[in-house]
Amino acid sequence: MNQDGRIPDEARQGDILAIEDLAISYAHAVDDRDWGRWEALFTPDAVVDYTSAGGIMGNPAELAAWFPEAFAAFEWCMHSMSTHEIRFSGEDEATGRVHVLNRNGVRVDGRAEILDIGAVYQDRYVRRDGRWLFAERIEHTRYIDGGKFAEMLKGTVG
Repeated sequence: MNQDGRIPDEARQGDILAIEDLAISYAHAVDDRDWGRWEALFTPDAVVDYTSAGGIMGNPAELAAWFPEAFAAFEWCMHSMSTHEIRFSGEDEATGRVHVLNRNGVRVDGRAEILDIGAVYQDRYVRRDGRWLFAERIEHTRYIDGGKFAEMLKGTVG
């Protein structure tokens, strides 16, 4: 159902599925560390803001260049997206928010740890050439949990 309680028409249902697929593709691109694929999910001038988790803000090319070093501490990661809410503001524009659980494997002092980050992504989507893309993604970190690594990370988050 949409915000006014009506079931979206067939075309909008297709748009909803395409935007949800965009969010899932994002998760797999990050987990696979495929930064070229990740960057292709955004418009070139999109704004991406990870500052709430201790990261940076910039355009997709800037973030794709930053990711390899930023993710070097993680042995693996698994992003799970859920509770996706999408609101259409025009034929080719929408906003949304989606919950993310970002579970990461790290090593601290030779010991394996799990680092969990819970967040809400606030998004703006646009359709370009028949394809939905991110025009903006802002992470709102809700919690960081785990062992020593989590405590160190919490010290860098504003």
